Amino acid sequence: MTMFDPSVYDDSKIKTTLALLAEGKSKQEITEHFGHKGWFSIDQYFRRRGMRWNGNTFVPEEGETPSAAEESRFLNSKAGQIIRQLSQSNANIRQVAIKQGFATVDEMGDYMRGQGYVWSSEQENYEYSESLSTKQKNEQTAATQVPSKSADGLEDYQQLLAYLLSKQYKLFDLLETESDGTLPRYKFRGAKANKTLGFPTSLMTLLSDYSKEFNVTQRVIIEVALADFFKKYGYEEQLSSVLQA
Repeated sequence: MTMFDPSVYDDSKIKTTLALLAEGKSKQEITEHFGHKGWFSIDQYFRRRGMRWNGNTFVPEEGETPSAAEESRFLNSKAGQIIRQLSQSNANIRQVAIKQGFATVDEMGDYMRGQGYVWSSEQENYEYSESLSTKQKNEQTAATQVPSKSADGLEDYQQLLAYLLSKQYKLFDLLETESDGTLPRYKFRGAKANKTLGFPTSLMTLLSDYSKEFNVTQRVIIEVALADFFKKYGYEEQLSSVLQA
């Protein structure tokens, strides 16, 4: 359990936001004040500093441990990727849906509801719904109960189907984790060597997201990126000399 650190009140953004709220400013007015696309960015800023929205203002978490579902907004999950992409300025929800492998925005919405998230018009993003998550857990619990034998045996199959449908998005994720085969592979000559480089945390998040989503190691991603860079920017001949035939 992490205790709340009062020093966060010294943060200028925290101070300004709380002052504007005390003056009666709306979420939209505060969002525009900081130049953000939506309220989600501000809410996320406070949550990462141990504070939560109580309906009127931000208050300390009071030592409470966030639920796993709440923390999933910041983990490398598919739902987390969608929320992060939609929080970017000028984000296009249709493009995000296509990028995440959904045919339509509605299909992506169904997936997010399956993960316990609902659309917030105010934030222009998805937010976690405790009531929806509780309802889904109750439905899944009911679906996993041992079925009683019916006269014709159809009830067993109906309950099994209901259970599989309740898990359909997790099954889709498991079945679609393999690479689609379009990622090139390069085999380099020479022994493995370690090199430490510093990358921005945002870039490391993208690297981790892609690695997990497409089941490709981070080393392979970096090798492909470097090889394609050399091919594109005048080093193709030198690249060919270090590749295995």
